[in-house]
Amino acid sequence: MKDLKKIINSFKNEKIAVFGDIILDKYIYGNVERISPEAPVPIVHVTKENYQPGGAANVAMNIQSLGGKALLFGIVGADSKREALFSILEKNALSVSCILIDDQRSTIQKTRVIGLNQQLLRIDHESTEYIRSHFEKTFLEKLKDQTDLSAIIVSDYAKGTITKRLMEELKNFSRIKSIPLIIDPKPKHRNWYKDTTLITPNLKEACLMTNSEIASGEDLEICGKNLKQDLKTDIIITTGKAGMSIFHAENIWHIPTAAREVYDVSGAGDTVIATLALSIAAGADLKSAAHLANEAAGIKVGKVGTQPVYIKELLNVC
Repeated sequence: MKDLKKIINSFKNEKIAVFGDIILDKYIYGNVERISPEAPVPIVHVTKENYQPGGAANVAMNIQSLGGKALLFGIVGADSKREALFSILEKNALSVSCILIDDQRSTIQKTRVIGLNQQLLRIDHESTEYIRSHFEKTFLEKLKDQTDLSAIIVSDYAKGTITKRLMEELKNFSRIKSIPLIIDPKPKHRNWYKDTTLITPNLKEACLMTNSEIASGEDLEICGKNLKQDLKTDIIITTGKAGMSIFHAENIWHIPTAAREVYDVSGAGDTVIATLALSIAAGADLKSAAHLANEAAGIKVGKVGTQPVYIKELLNVC
């Protein structure tokens, strides 16, 4: 395994394009002291609210906080949610120049109500129709203007940003430029990911993508090998408390979780794919990249909300 600290310190040289579904995460925190007389539900006395970038925007935030440079491609609506999101991104020095505004859809927002130190409710505002063809064309024009990309990430939440045509064009671009194309997948788009560099399903997604059940370590290995063979790409299956399993060439490696305390798993997949892309772009082999991503995920789940992981935090554990 390569020198992990050296790889981390090389993140500053890498520029990663992130394509995917941009989400604004809203968190409402409050105290719960009684049950509503109107229905058997808790009454939350709100104490604070905040917003954090989610989905592909959280992937980009993690790239920036880990020392790299992110170029974020996605769709938002012409609404106040977009304004709140852009304000956060710009405060974090993340360019919005490749984010397109569609006045026929709303910015995706996920609102989580937190009380008693746990999530009580989630409310989703979203559009899931596939984006129109002229947005695909504009994305590709903006992508072709970039000359110094180290890798491309597709953060697919199946909310309509990633289309079959866009996926094919990204595969062609990555081949021509000889840069890795790394996918955080959704099962419904399974076949679109064939012949990419790496895909990172979680355990549930891997089951759905192979139409199988995983009840043992042997089942997991069969699932990963089948997925690798079918899609002709390397596979990393994230397995929650069990860590992650890597399928590369004829090798299978299992890495136990690095989590110390688990407060919130939301956004952990975004942290994993951001760290993998930076590590691979910086010259890490897949096993070393997975070790770094596992450490980063361990840091992330110790935080509440979709907060990014910072380079100093990762250096401290490696």
